[in-house]
Amino acid sequence: MHRDFAFLQTAPGRVFVGWGPFEQSPMRRPSRPAFFIADFFLDDPHPWRHPASWEELSVEEFASRFDQGGAPQIEWEPLSIDDFIPFFNAAMDDMRHGDFKKIVPVIFENGRVARGDYWRFFLSRLAALPPRLWSYGYSYQNHGLIGATPELLFRSDRRGYATMALAGTRSAENADELLTDAKELREHRFVVDDIVRRLAPFGNIEIEPLGILRLPSIAHLATSIRFEEYGGADKMSFADMVRRLHPTAALGVWPRTEAGERWLREADRGVKRRTFGAPFGLEREDHSALALVAIRNLQLGGDRIRVGSGAGLLPESRLEREFEELRDKREQVKALFGVSARVESYA
Repeated sequence: MHRDFAFLQTAPGRVFVGWGPFEQSPMRRPSRPAFFIADFFLDDPHPWRHPASWEELSVEEFASRFDQGGAPQIEWEPLSIDDFIPFFNAAMDDMRHGDFKKIVPVIFENGRVARGDYWRFFLSRLAALPPRLWSYGYSYQNHGLIGATPELLFRSDRRGYATMALAGTRSAENADELLTDAKELREHRFVVDDIVRRLAPFGNIEIEPLGILRLPSIAHLATSIRFEEYGGADKMSFADMVRRLHPTAALGVWPRTEAGERWLREADRGVKRRTFGAPFGLEREDHSALALVAIRNLQLGGDRIRVGSGAGLLPESRLEREFEELRDKREQVKALFGVSARVESYA
């Protein structure tokens, strides 16, 4: 019998798994671990989910807990550039009016699961994920999510927190172009500046050199950032860190303005991004914490499935190139979880 669950990768090949039923609450109970699973706009008043039981185990053992259902067959409904044009044009107009300098619209490709009990199949793919990706997911009743994100929101350690700026995208074969592309470099700098502005009043910031995060089919500009709170001050809670950082300019708007947030909310009316791009995290009994940015995922509900992607738009962005980037990100997710083979058949 299927049980509700949530999981998050804690180390290569290892996941922390919580089994339901889950107790939801506005705050984490001090004596128990809990998952922080929120919507993108942090509107859910009860984001903490306390499992009835929990364990840490290998991804292979985790997958073995589910019945063998075979590979799912997905009938995808491919997107056309016309699906993206309204978001692109609206963003360009508002940037020309000076409302913001960068915005990240999100679009989804939908599909139908024609055959397959998919959880064991999807979870069995975790063992083959490339390095630098964090797996995560959940299943509650008739809906769920599984993903492999390259983006860390924050991770606590004895000295402070690790976070990162991840923005700027190219195909893997053209990754080195990222270091000379003015648009991608400027987009990335916005994210670094946003994180620094949000954290600098509360502690010391160390920014590591700019690098390239190379994934199987795409690559990103990446900058690792460390944050250590000033001594003597009250330490920020998990929720405080979330509110400080989310959404960074990698997923939201720069600079952070009321006009930008209105734009994101209005764009979401016809999209309903739900958890896409939201914080997805875990805090343990000892207050050790890990929070991911919930991108590169499949959202599941009954026989429906969808995969989302976002593109950072600047005034100099070009429609065709941004649409291609959106497609490349979705195709990477499909490939990672073994559901890309049906795309050409239904395109």
